[in-house]
Amino acid sequence: MRSIGRSGSALHPQTRRHLLNTQRLRSAAIREFARHGLHGTKVSSIVAAAQLTQPTFYRTWPSKEAAYESIITGTLETWWDAAAHILADPGTRTLREHLQTGLHNLYALLMEDPELTRLVLEENNKNPDRYEPFIQIYTRTFQDAQTRGLINSDIPAESLAQAYVGLTERFFLARLHTAQATVDDAVQEVTRLILPLMTPRSPDAPSSPVRCPPD
Repeated sequence: MRSIGRSGSALHPQTRRHLLNTQRLRSAAIREFARHGLHGTKVSSIVAAAQLTQPTFYRTWPSKEAAYESIITGTLETWWDAAAHILADPGTRTLREHLQTGLHNLYALLMEDPELTRLVLEENNKNPDRYEPFIQIYTRTFQDAQTRGLINSDIPAESLAQAYVGLTERFFLARLHTAQATVDDAVQEVTRLILPLMTPRSPDAPSSPVRCPPD
């Protein structure tokens, strides 16, 4: 957290205290929401965990519902930004290197606070519409990559987006959240699964699957 304003001058002590209190409240709220859910969490529990007072809470958010939505939405916006850069700056890197870099950045972000990540993913499952921005972001990214010949154009970009979202979430929950694998291990595993879908078809490869004739 910065203590210096944009002009280079130090923040006013009251402003600094407000920022620190907000961070303490946010951290406490994440823990309480992750453990007890929105309906099972009380404002009194959040302020007790943060060692602050209820008036301090209500100067930050008008209700626990507002706190919950602020945390979920703010986290999703951070994830959306990471999603938009999955294939950015092509340079001379291979498709495998692109995927590995994008996956590593995503998983490192999710592992900064696994409880928060699990909370947001569970909320997404209750409200599938929250996934739609991810699908739209990845679809646009993959469409652009297909236009540039970087990835397979035989599979619709939206289908690739659905597969990517499903795989990355599943392996976070199965490997990283359960501490069964490192970020690097999960990246390698997901890359092996998604790379064949995205690798451009060679010019001499058939444009459609070969079907066996009927008996």
